Formats: sequence, C-alpha cells, structure tokens
Amino acid sequence: MAELSKLIELSVEDLENNLGSNRLSQFIEESEQNFLEQVKAVAEKVIENKQIKIFFISGPTSSGKTTFSNHFTSRLSAAGRKTYLLSMDDYYKTEEISYDSDGRPDLESIETLDIGLMLDDILRFYEGREVSFPTFVFQTRTRIYEPEKIIRPEVGDVLVIEGLHGLSPEIINFLPAEESLGLFIMPHGRVHSDARMLSGTDIRMLRRISRDVRQRGSSALATIDYWPMIERAEQDFIPGYLAAADFYINTLLPYEFMVTATLARDQIHVSLDGLLKGTLQPSRNTINPVGWSDLPRAVKKAMQLTEASANLPSVSPSVVPETSILQEFI
Repeated sequence: MAELSKLIELSVEDLENNLGSNRLSQFIEESEQNFLEQVKAVAEKVIENKQIKIFFISGPTSSGKTTFSNHFTSRLSAAGRKTYLLSMDDYYKTEEISYDSDGRPDLESIETLDIGLMLDDILRFYEGREVSFPTFVFQTRTRIYEPEKIIRPEVGDVLVIEGLHGLSPEIINFLPAEESLGLFIMPHGRVHSDARMLSGTDIRMLRRISRDVRQRGSSALATIDYWPMIERAEQDFIPGYLAAADFYINTLLPYEFMVTATLARDQIHVSLDGLLKGTLQPSRNTINPVGWSDLPRAVKKAMQLTEASANLPSVSPSVVPETSILQEFI
C-alpha cells in the first residue's frame, strides 16, 4: 500500500529567492534531480525482480503519466529489461460517449474503456503470445492496428500499462500479485501567496490549461468548464488506487509554479478578456446549446486561480529541460 509523500509547501517568497540565472538553474536542477531519484528507486525494484512481467501506472489527469511512462520504459530497456508501453487511452470504446446533465462528455470513467479487449491483450503478453496493441483515433472514434505495435514478447520482457484507471481492481487483480507491481503518481504540494493558495489540484488544472491551450487549441475557460467531470471521477478512484499501489511518486516540480502556473494564468486572462469582448469561442467540451456547461461556475474558478497566482514570478518555458515531465504541459 502506497502513501502520499510529504507535502511540498512553498511561498511566493521562496520562489522569488530562487530567481537569478545561477540560483534559478540550481533550483531547476534540484527539482528535476529529486524527481529522477524517485523514478530511479522504483525502476531498480523492477529491474532487480525478474518475476515482474507487468507494471501498472495510474494517476489523475495532468499528473504526467505519459511522459513518466516513456522515461520509465526507456530506463528499464536500457538496463536490459526490454519494456513495452500500453496506453489505456487506446482502449476507449468506439460507440457514442455519454454526457452529464450539463453536457460534458464522459471521458473519465472506467466504463468508457473496453476492459474485455484490454485484458485479452494483457493476457496474451503475459503468456508470451504475439499481440497487436491498438491505436485509438479520437477524431473518428475508431481503433486501428499498426504493424509497429505488433509485439512478440520474450522471457524477461515487461509491459508497462499507463492510464487513469491503471490500478482499478478488475485490471490489477487479473494477474498474479507476485508478477506485477503498481505505481500511483500525482503532484502533491501547494504554494501560498498572502492568504491565497494554489493546491495540488489547482496545479494540475493549471498544467492542463497550459497544455490544452498550447497543444490542443482549446481555451483556458473551456478546460475549467470541463473540470467538474474530472473532479467527480477522481473523488471515486484516487483513494482506492493509491491504496492499491506499491509505490507513489510525487510529480510536482517546485519551479513549475513559475512556468506552467504562470503560462496558464496568462491564458486565463486571455479567456476572460475574450469573454468580456464577446470574442471567446464556445467550449468544444460540451453539447450544451449555450456553448458552456456552467459558465458562471467556470468564471468564478478562473477568477480564483488568477487571484491565487497573481504574485507568482514568471520565467520562460525555455528553462525547462527537454527531458522534464513538464514538457508534457508547455
């Protein structure tokens, strides 16, 4: 059973004290190194235990699962444990999705996944049989099969399974416990600014805003408007999945409050300004005919985030190392 590590607590003054070219470089290096030490400790457990065939990775949205999983599989393979990565997102059901009462699509619950097909593929790998992993095309909601994802496992190979529900009972209980391990990852920290605070949940929201705007052409307000769907799903699974994990890794990098948080803060200002001017495009994350699931609630949360992050010092995303987990969000 894994437990959350000590909460990382920072103040705006702490961040400001780490500005300046020399100190900032050291602050970034220390943040990244602390994270890498956590990764190394878990990877060594898998490398040393030749019984392990399957490794599960779970965590809430914007925890850095994708980047972490890629680094993790590379580390294992480099140490002689050839490792393959299976993304649970590729097992979304192809039929129409459901929506909540406000029009938000449900992309979070485990019912959106074809668990039967996934377990069949995992079993084929576990038994050493050839398996073809799918790729899910979100634009068309279809599943395709590509030659490069045909796997022929050999003795000693490891399958890393990454996804929101990577530690759900129906998945992890499918295999012998002695031949699998599980990891839960999530940023666990907060920053204080006067009487205001950004929590770990807030930093995940800010990470996602930064990613959605810069990589998916969304708006900050659209991400915030969708967040209640995410929140409901997380309340149901986080405690149980953490308890089911063998390891926990804190993916918070202290310097990110000056990067992803401030990028997202600026994008929230853009959204609110566009809303006032009437130029903001409606959310694409809802079927509500008014274009938003709950605009007053989203605006209220947007204001809270901007107020809490108003005094955060800002640094360019160019300072983020190419191998950093933060690259997923900038």
